[in-house]
Amino acid sequence: MRDVLIIGGGVAGGSAAIYTAYAKLSTLVLDTESSQLLQTKWIRNYPGIREITGEELKRTIQEQALSFGAEWKEEKATEIHPIEGGYAVKTEQGGEYQAKALILATNLHLDLLEQLGFTIQVNPYVPSGKVKEVVGVSFDGKTSYDNLFIAGLNAGVPSQSVIAAGQGVKVAVDLISKLTGKKFMWHDK
Repeated sequence: MRDVLIIGGGVAGGSAAIYTAYAKLSTLVLDTESSQLLQTKWIRNYPGIREITGEELKRTIQEQALSFGAEWKEEKATEIHPIEGGYAVKTEQGGEYQAKALILATNLHLDLLEQLGFTIQVNPYVPSGKVKEVVGVSFDGKTSYDNLFIAGLNAGVPSQSVIAAGQGVKVAVDLISKLTGKKFMWHDK
């Protein structure tokens, strides 16, 4: 059983994976390569980066997570079942995985959220109305399920890469602290 399974490899899920892998938690990301980042020609509002394509940002986030030990698989999660000590996840490709904790960063893919019984409404920060949020979930991503967090736009954050990244990191830091039993802080030297 892995420590953390992240469904969604966009900016929120990928950023969470960087932190959980750095903290030495066994981390698996299931990614369908459908992140909205891949449709973004230029990102010019990400502090510290003058400009970058969405594809480059996603690839850089993935490479960073992998460098800290995360696993990354191109598989689509189709089922989630709570089990003793965590969650079981099945994929369209026949994969079956277990983890102590789940981070759902699925953005436009709502089927897993609906399967778990979450109430979903339009994310008011996204004018098109196509992005939904889970009712009752705030920036910390906590849900009514133990060790199941929501990251990214489904947590009701604005559609800005830097905010989704920060919220994904917040979820990861809280999860790391919970699983290890001590407050987590990462300061580069």
